[in-house]
Amino acid sequence: MAVVACNAAQPGCADPARGAVEALEAAGLRAKLIDGQGTSDKQNAAIRQALALRPDGIITSAIDPETVQQALGEARRQGVAVVSLAALGESELVDANVGPTVADYTATGTLLADLAITEQKGAVKALVLHDEGFAVLEPRFRGFVEGLDACSSCEVLEEQTFTSADLAVGVPRLVQQLVQRHPDVNTFYVDYDDAVPPLLQGLRSVGRDDVLVLGSNGTVDATQCIASDCGQAATTAFSLDGIGWAAADSMLRVLAGSPASDAVYGLGVKLIDAEVARAVVDSSENGMWDGDVDYRAAYLALWGAA
Repeated sequence: MAVVACNAAQPGCADPARGAVEALEAAGLRAKLIDGQGTSDKQNAAIRQALALRPDGIITSAIDPETVQQALGEARRQGVAVVSLAALGESELVDANVGPTVADYTATGTLLADLAITEQKGAVKALVLHDEGFAVLEPRFRGFVEGLDACSSCEVLEEQTFTSADLAVGVPRLVQQLVQRHPDVNTFYVDYDDAVPPLLQGLRSVGRDDVLVLGSNGTVDATQCIASDCGQAATTAFSLDGIGWAAADSMLRVLAGSPASDAVYGLGVKLIDAEVARAVVDSSENGMWDGDVDYRAAYLALWGAA
């Protein structure tokens, strides 16, 4: 088996992929993790690298099937099963798609809007950064913006887009420019936790440590940052490992000829503020929220691998 992560350098891509590898190995299969390195060209190459291993199946993590249709077409012709993890929408290029639903992604944005309205006492002045490179982020972004629209005394000062290639240089510079244009900002939203460190870098460069910073996904780094008051106020978390286990379950169903639609990510969403983050850091084995049930034991029992 092979698992291709959209970008191994981004925990939001890599953690579900690692969860899938963990699950496949727990089910008694060999699995190899391959880095898609963040661009469609390299992700196509990574899938071809996976095909060269002659696997029974390939799981892709946070990769839109349409952006890698050439390599997935080759997988189809070779009869290799493909499960798409965390990529919204059905596609004829894959055998199954599993992960959080549109409603789940929308909730991750809506919860952050609700938190901002509460923390800013109904007077949110927000700057919004949206990565258009991942289709799954659109409902999250919309959930946040539309959540603020429901607050008559709240305002989105400006929306800007970026891509993961902009994280190191482009995002800090963009944050500086936005804050200089909107010195009355009190809240900053960005689609995912991996973009928060460069966002904080940009804020610090202009002397702004008074802004409510909100991200999403619930990565280890974000959870620890929130717990230690390092600058990020909250995140909305999925069980990133749990998404990977759901994808492994989907792949096992595909290979067994069972309905892959029966495989779902059912662990929901968790709002992680400072109090919750400290509890998670103190109690969890992997340093991030991992669902409120023992899904690993449930899957292993289902697979007869307990």
